[in-house]
Amino acid sequence: MFLTSDNHKIIIIGGLLLMSLTLITGAAVYSVMHQQIASSLGRGLAVALQGKGHLLESQIEKGLSDTRALAMRPFMIQSIQQLNAQPDSDSALSDLERNVHSLTQAGFSAVVVYDNQGNKLSAAGQFSENQSQSLLLNKKNDTFLIWDEEFILHTSKAIFDQDGQRIGSIATESALPQLTRSFNEIRTIGETGTFMLCAPPKDDNQKMACLISQVDGVKFKYLMRVVEGGVLPMDQALSGRSGVIAVKDYRKVQVIEAYAPLDVTGMGMILKLDEAELLKPVADELKIIILYLAGLIIAEMLLLNWFIRKLINSEREAQNAKEKAEQYSVELSHKESQLRERLKEITCLHEIRRSIGMELSVDNVCHQIFNHLIPAMQYPESASVVIEIDGKIINSWDHNQEPAPDPTHQLKSKIEVNGKACGQLSVLYPVNRHFMTLEEQRLIDAISNDLARWLERKQVDELLHVRLKEITCLYEIRRSMGLELSIDEVCQNIFGYLMPALQFPEIASVIVELNGKQFISTKYSQHPENQMFSEINHNGKVCFECYKQGGTIGSVIQSNISINKKICGYLSVSYPEDQPFLVLEEKRLIDAITVDFSRWLERKQVDEALRERLKEITCLYGIRRGMGLELSIDNVCQNVFENLIPAVQFPEIASAVIELNGWRFTSGEYVEGRIVSPLKLKINITQEVRGPWRAERDPACTCYAVINVNGKICGQLRVFYPEDKPHMVPEEQKLVNAIASDLESWLERKRLEQTLVFVAEEQAHTIGQELHDNLGQQIAAIGYQVRALEKKIAASGNQDMAAVAASIATQVQTAVIHIKQLAQGLLPFELEANGLIAALEKLATRIATTYSITCDFLCDNEIKINDKNIALNLYRIAQEAANNAIRHGGAQHLTLSLTIKENNLFLSICDDGCGFAAETGHGETQGMGIKIMQYRAKQLGAKLKFLSSAEGGAQVCVEMRMV
Repeated sequence: MFLTSDNHKIIIIGGLLLMSLTLITGAAVYSVMHQQIASSLGRGLAVALQGKGHLLESQIEKGLSDTRALAMRPFMIQSIQQLNAQPDSDSALSDLERNVHSLTQAGFSAVVVYDNQGNKLSAAGQFSENQSQSLLLNKKNDTFLIWDEEFILHTSKAIFDQDGQRIGSIATESALPQLTRSFNEIRTIGETGTFMLCAPPKDDNQKMACLISQVDGVKFKYLMRVVEGGVLPMDQALSGRSGVIAVKDYRKVQVIEAYAPLDVTGMGMILKLDEAELLKPVADELKIIILYLAGLIIAEMLLLNWFIRKLINSEREAQNAKEKAEQYSVELSHKESQLRERLKEITCLHEIRRSIGMELSVDNVCHQIFNHLIPAMQYPESASVVIEIDGKIINSWDHNQEPAPDPTHQLKSKIEVNGKACGQLSVLYPVNRHFMTLEEQRLIDAISNDLARWLERKQVDELLHVRLKEITCLYEIRRSMGLELSIDEVCQNIFGYLMPALQFPEIASVIVELNGKQFISTKYSQHPENQMFSEINHNGKVCFECYKQGGTIGSVIQSNISINKKICGYLSVSYPEDQPFLVLEEKRLIDAITVDFSRWLERKQVDEALRERLKEITCLYGIRRGMGLELSIDNVCQNVFENLIPAVQFPEIASAVIELNGWRFTSGEYVEGRIVSPLKLKINITQEVRGPWRAERDPACTCYAVINVNGKICGQLRVFYPEDKPHMVPEEQKLVNAIASDLESWLERKRLEQTLVFVAEEQAHTIGQELHDNLGQQIAAIGYQVRALEKKIAASGNQDMAAVAASIATQVQTAVIHIKQLAQGLLPFELEANGLIAALEKLATRIATTYSITCDFLCDNEIKINDKNIALNLYRIAQEAANNAIRHGGAQHLTLSLTIKENNLFLSICDDGCGFAAETGHGETQGMGIKIMQYRAKQLGAKLKFLSSAEGGAQVCVEMRMV
């Protein structure tokens, strides 16, 4: 009863749409089913066709193989050969006919045999007379498939003898009943089913000979291979292709055909079925489906009508509810507008108080007030706000795009900071908006009070921030003044921390002058990390009048730098002339920095002086320690250079020279903390003509000290810089003098030691010569006299006394030998006459003879030592080491070896004795012999080592660098 014409239209249109959708769905389902059925039947036809093709090929192949077997039978070949040789031979002909007639019982329906000239020799059975309905199976025209109410295979084959010569031929026909049944069973496929078998056309003729099997029987027809409408499926089969296709056949009827070739025979075959018969089951079922669809559509339309009626009722109920809700909404909207205005005011105050932080500038705070105050006004789209602070006006409109509003209708509220009015907050409306309310005035007053309190806190925060910057500046500068830094680095640290602490760092300049050298700061804005701070610092000024009215002292502040109460520079901070805002706090900050810098400079001077003295003390200690361990003048000079050069002020450009007793020793370059030796460390200058010792260069770049030994000048020590680097200081001259004095003491001590050694050698030489020339000769004479006495006593017959005389003569002879050995040990004649190698060989022989032990001497290569002092010292070391091994070690085997490796001379004395005692490494328990060996090694600048092995025995090694 509530339905209208529109509702009827909705029901009709919905029903039509629902019916159309159902029909479309049914048609789509039918189309899909049609395609699926056609595809399934096509696959079935292809499988059935393939089975028939296999059967046909197997039957034909069997017939062909049987005929070939007949042509190759021996009885057949023998009979024909006999008939060809004897045409009138009745026995051969009889045998041939008997065999041919037996073939009709073996499956052949007819057989005929011909000779080589084509004459019939024998025949059996009846050949088919329906030769016109035949299909040629090959191009030789000797094999046919004949249809004569059944399939008959006609085959002709030539007969060859054992030599491969043609002697005749045979023709056979055999029925194919199994193939005939398969060809006639087309009814099982369907009433419109057709099985077609075609042979390819002969020559250029396009007509195909075809056998067509249908429900009404088998027909033989000639069909065109190609028609005007296109290529037939049979042409595809004859071309060797297979498949399934939906096409119109030669009857112009839509069919589904499966085609396939027969590869053995070259024929093609087709199995087809009319599409109408295929879809007949679907068409029968389609009537039932249509009835179901019709019922479904009616049910859907009834259900749709019920839903639409229910929807219309719900719509009417919703319309009534809407009308009631609108009434309530009108009542609530007025209350909501009132609450919304109050909420806007509260939200405005909350957002303004939340957003005005101490980190913001005055402009940012004013814009925050604009952003929250204007939306809270009664007419925000027409309202404008103006804030004036210390003569600066900040408004909410854009001067470039909006005109200034009419100030006739406005609300004002004063801004008082610390009891003093410094501005006002104004809200303006146009002339047509004059509805200012009491609530808006109270809101503006509350915002003015909040802004005034923020300005008071901002001023206090700004003053605290300035003091914090100054304290941080002093702390960082004092923390960064390390003694390891240079003056330039300290000045840069001062600039880095002082400038941000100033009131206007972006326009300030700082200069440090020290001993005539100036250090100037860069612009503060050039540092990327300072740009943001500079902008915040500039925008964060609350009231410039506070600074202008403070105690200013001009645009330049200067504070003197004094070291040990002596002014040596100043620290200056300046602003441009038009910005004289340096306050007293900045003056006190700069004075404090200057005091800290002065104290650092004093500590720096003391630290540098201590470092220089420490280097000099370390240098002297290293030189004196090295002199106590070395007796070689080359090593001592090298030790002096290694300790002296690092101790001077500029070691990387310094050079040192020592001249002693006709030799000049030169230091190398100082590279990466070590001395690199020059190519010629030691040069002989005895041939140079020199005047008196003197300093030949400017004392500012040369330190010079003579070396005086025993009251005689024997050399000099010189340290110099390049002429363009005159940096020698008095302390360095004192250091050179001290080193020269140490060299004099060492040379004097070395001269005394050499004198003692020379005296000892001379004394040993004298004793040895006395033993050899005087005492030895006298004892030898006594021995001769005793031998003469022995002979006289023996002649007198007193044998006892003769034995005593013989014993005395033997002892005298032994004493003479010992005296010769002592003389040879004290006076090495072989060393003076033939050199070190011959002397060591003689020493080894004498030791082996004297002590009855094994003593070998090894020398790998020819070694020449021209210095007699070196040869004598090496000989004495070997002699002392061998004596110690025999006397103290109880050695029974000694080996003396002398070799040179890589310009180093090695002398080794090895024994198999008991080795060294554990305490021989300590100087207080060493024997005199070991001390003398160590002294001789030091005198040569060689290394002396005492080694013991775990198996027993000892080894004394001497290593000396050959110059």
